[in-house]
Amino acid sequence: MKKKIYLLLCCTAILFSCNPEKKIPNTDIEVARGFIKDIQESNFKEAENYVLKEETNKQYFDLFEKHFKSKSKEELENYSKADIIVNEVSNVSDSVTIVNYSNSYKKDEKNKVKVVRINGQWLIDLKYTFSGNL
Repeated sequence: MKKKIYLLLCCTAILFSCNPEKKIPNTDIEVARGFIKDIQESNFKEAENYVLKEETNKQYFDLFEKHFKSKSKEELENYSKADIIVNEVSNVSDSVTIVNYSNSYKKDEKNKVKVVRINGQWLIDLKYTFSGNL
Protein backbone atom coordinates (compact mmCIF):
# COMPACT_ATOMS: atom_id res chain seq x y z
CA MET A 1 0.00 0.00 0.00
CA LYS A 2 2.82 2.40 0.94
CA LYS A 3 4.54 1.67 -2.38
CA LYS A 4 1.40 2.56 -4.32
CA ILE A 5 1.00 5.85 -2.46
CA TYR A 6 4.69 6.65 -2.98
CA LEU A 7 4.40 5.82 -6.70
CA LEU A 8 1.29 7.98 -7.01
CA LEU A 9 3.04 10.92 -5.30
CA CYS A 10 6.08 10.56 -7.57
CA CYS A 11 3.93 10.48 -10.69
CA THR A 12 2.01 13.54 -9.53
CA ALA A 13 5.24 15.41 -8.82
CA ILE A 14 6.63 14.54 -12.26
CA LEU A 15 3.40 15.55 -13.96
CA PHE A 16 3.35 18.98 -12.33
CA SER A 17 7.06 19.61 -12.80
CA CYS A 18 6.81 18.91 -16.53
CA ASN A 19 3.95 21.32 -17.01
CA PRO A 20 5.09 24.66 -15.57
CA GLU A 21 2.69 27.56 -15.93
CA LYS A 22 4.00 30.72 -17.47
CA LYS A 23 4.35 33.51 -14.94
CA ILE A 24 2.03 36.40 -15.72
CA PRO A 25 4.05 39.62 -15.77
CA ASN A 26 2.78 42.39 -13.54
CA THR A 27 4.68 45.45 -14.80
CA ASP A 28 4.43 47.40 -18.01
CA ILE A 29 8.00 46.61 -19.06
CA GLU A 30 7.65 42.89 -18.29
CA VAL A 31 4.46 42.73 -20.38
CA ALA A 32 6.11 44.57 -23.28
CA ARG A 33 9.16 42.28 -23.15
CA GLY A 34 7.02 39.14 -22.88
CA PHE A 35 4.87 40.16 -25.82
CA ILE A 36 7.85 41.12 -28.00
CA LYS A 37 9.76 37.93 -27.16
CA ASP A 38 6.73 35.72 -27.88
CA ILE A 39 6.31 37.44 -31.26
CA GLN A 40 9.99 37.05 -32.09
CA GLU A 41 9.80 33.35 -31.21
CA SER A 42 6.56 32.93 -33.24
CA ASN A 43 4.59 32.03 -30.10
CA PHE A 44 1.47 33.82 -31.29
CA LYS A 45 -0.94 32.00 -28.97
CA GLU A 46 1.12 33.16 -25.98
CA ALA A 47 1.60 36.67 -27.40
CA GLU A 48 -2.13 37.10 -27.92
CA ASN A 49 -2.66 36.70 -24.16
CA TYR A 50 -0.90 40.05 -23.68
CA VAL A 51 -3.17 41.94 -26.12
CA LEU A 52 -6.06 44.12 -24.97
CA LYS A 53 -9.22 42.20 -25.88
CA GLU A 54 -11.15 44.32 -28.36
CA GLU A 55 -12.03 43.87 -32.02
CA THR A 56 -9.60 46.40 -33.51
CA ASN A 57 -6.69 44.90 -31.59
CA LYS A 58 -7.74 41.40 -32.69
CA GLN A 59 -7.73 42.49 -36.34
CA TYR A 60 -4.32 44.16 -36.01
CA PHE A 61 -2.92 41.09 -34.25
CA ASP A 62 -4.20 38.77 -36.99
CA LEU A 63 -2.65 40.98 -39.71
CA PHE A 64 0.61 41.20 -37.80
CA GLU A 65 0.73 37.42 -37.32
CA LYS A 66 0.15 36.79 -41.05
CA HIS A 67 2.85 39.30 -41.98
CA PHE A 68 5.36 37.84 -39.54
CA LYS A 69 4.67 34.25 -40.60
CA SER A 70 5.31 35.19 -44.24
CA LYS A 71 9.00 35.82 -43.48
CA SER A 72 11.62 33.29 -44.57
CA LYS A 73 12.59 30.44 -42.28
CA GLU A 74 16.07 31.92 -41.88
CA GLU A 75 14.69 35.34 -40.95
CA LEU A 76 12.28 33.82 -38.40
CA GLU A 77 15.17 31.91 -36.86
CA ASN A 78 17.23 35.10 -36.60
CA TYR A 79 14.32 36.86 -34.89
CA SER A 80 13.87 34.00 -32.42
CA LYS A 81 17.53 34.21 -31.40
CA ALA A 82 17.56 38.02 -31.16
CA ASP A 83 17.78 39.92 -27.91
CA ILE A 84 15.30 42.70 -27.18
CA ILE A 85 16.81 46.17 -26.94
CA VAL A 86 14.68 48.70 -25.06
CA ASN A 87 15.66 52.08 -26.51
CA GLU A 88 13.29 54.26 -24.52
CA VAL A 89 10.42 53.99 -22.05
CA SER A 90 7.90 56.84 -21.96
CA ASN A 91 5.50 56.85 -19.02
CA VAL A 92 2.59 58.83 -20.47
CA SER A 93 0.53 58.37 -17.30
CA ASP A 94 0.24 55.90 -14.45
CA SER A 95 -1.73 53.60 -16.75
CA VAL A 96 -0.07 54.17 -20.16
CA THR A 97 3.52 53.42 -21.16
CA ILE A 98 5.14 53.55 -24.60
CA VAL A 99 8.10 51.23 -25.10
CA ASN A 100 10.44 52.02 -28.00
CA TYR A 101 12.45 48.91 -28.85
CA SER A 102 14.53 47.13 -31.43
CA ASN A 103 16.31 43.80 -31.43
CA SER A 104 19.84 42.54 -31.93
CA TYR A 105 18.95 41.06 -35.34
CA LYS A 106 17.70 44.34 -36.84
CA LYS A 107 19.08 47.05 -34.56
CA ASP A 108 18.17 49.93 -36.87
CA GLU A 109 14.52 48.91 -37.09
CA LYS A 110 12.85 50.76 -34.23
CA ASN A 111 9.34 49.85 -33.10
CA LYS A 112 6.95 51.08 -30.44
CA VAL A 113 4.37 49.30 -28.39
CA LYS A 114 1.77 50.85 -26.09
CA VAL A 115 1.13 49.14 -22.78
CA VAL A 116 -2.04 50.09 -20.90
CA ARG A 117 -3.24 49.16 -17.43
CA ILE A 118 -6.85 48.01 -17.40
CA ASN A 119 -8.38 46.82 -14.11
CA GLY A 120 -4.89 46.44 -12.60
CA GLN A 121 -3.52 44.36 -15.48
CA TRP A 122 -1.00 45.60 -18.06
CA LEU A 123 -1.94 44.79 -21.68
CA ILE A 124 -0.69 45.65 -25.16
CA ASP A 125 -2.79 48.09 -27.20
CA LEU A 126 -1.87 47.47 -30.84
CA LYS A 127 -3.90 50.41 -32.13
CA TYR A 128 -1.03 52.70 -31.15
CA THR A 129 1.57 50.48 -32.82
CA PHE A 130 -0.26 50.68 -36.12
CA SER A 131 -1.73 54.21 -35.97
CA GLY A 132 0.63 56.09 -33.65
CA ASN A 133 -2.17 57.74 -31.67
CA LEU A 134 -2.22 57.78 -27.90
